[in-house]
Amino acid sequence: MIIEKAVWGALTSSFIALYVASPALAEDLGLTKAEHTPLACDQTISVKTLSTFDAPKAKKRYKIELSIPSFANPYIQAVVYGAQKAAADAGVTLTFDAGQGFMDPASQITQLENALTRHPDAVLINPADPDALSASIDEAIADGTMVMDLGTLSNSTKSFKLVQDDYGQGVMAADALAKLLPRGGAGILMGGPANASWARRRVAGFIDEIKKYPSLKISAMTSEDIKPEEGLRKFANAAQAHPGIDWIYSAGWFLLPPTSIPSEYRKAVYVAGGFASVTSDALKDGSAAAILPDFPVGVGYSGVALAVAKLNGDKVAQHICAPVAAITKADLADPIWEKTSNTASGWVPPTK
Repeated sequence: MIIEKAVWGALTSSFIALYVASPALAEDLGLTKAEHTPLACDQTISVKTLSTFDAPKAKKRYKIELSIPSFANPYIQAVVYGAQKAAADAGVTLTFDAGQGFMDPASQITQLENALTRHPDAVLINPADPDALSASIDEAIADGTMVMDLGTLSNSTKSFKLVQDDYGQGVMAADALAKLLPRGGAGILMGGPANASWARRRVAGFIDEIKKYPSLKISAMTSEDIKPEEGLRKFANAAQAHPGIDWIYSAGWFLLPPTSIPSEYRKAVYVAGGFASVTSDALKDGSAAAILPDFPVGVGYSGVALAVAKLNGDKVAQHICAPVAAITKADLADPIWEKTSNTASGWVPPTK
């Protein structure tokens, strides 16, 4: 069963406060009205289109910089892989700069500003923090460099954007849980880095949508860096404080891999963002019930392809949305999910 939503309508309700049963276990994210609003898209790419995207040949050997929070993240690694493939197909030079993680946006700012001294033709950026990177992005654009948010939003109003509607993914996660648990139940929301736009918007979409299902209750919400040991510790603390866990929603599977869940909680229905070999195996063995791909290989490839098209003089939409979908075990036979999400066997990500 595949569920896909291409474009979400404008949300007209006012700010909805974050509800959790245990304030001691949840960080108040201070989610804004904008974060509680579906992403406005000038163009939405379907899953099929994302999987068949062909990079145009560059009119000259452009220099494209890819700025990322850190190499130590499965999603980012897959974005890099896709970007490398597109750069090779297009005939451009692709270089990287990386910070020290989502919780250290200053390190990404430093690396990006150093990269800008090399005068790239375009910058693709997966920002660690939507606010912290905006000034550097706007500065680069003012100097004549094309900049595209890739996979994660910045708060710059001037950059191009190729991102998934993370609010929509959170909504779809709640809908998937409601179908999987028609009688409802209590669960834990693993929210991810408190300053990352993808995590914040997935949380906002989830808690907005779950209000439609009174039988589904959030017992606790956690915020954590992308460190599985931290996620497991926070989950264990939350589960001990709130026994009787019926479901788990992890905004990204790497926050709480299904293989790391303690045995006493493995009967809980597990839904998570991100399709990878770990979650594919979890769907096969039943330890995951539904997975929401974020298509990092497809996003990385398309980001470079669109940058080349823009540099070639072609028209490119300002705000482009990647698809939102939820898949179950029955969908695994279709190779489209693997192609748009996972790196080739034996590929080694760059370290600098």
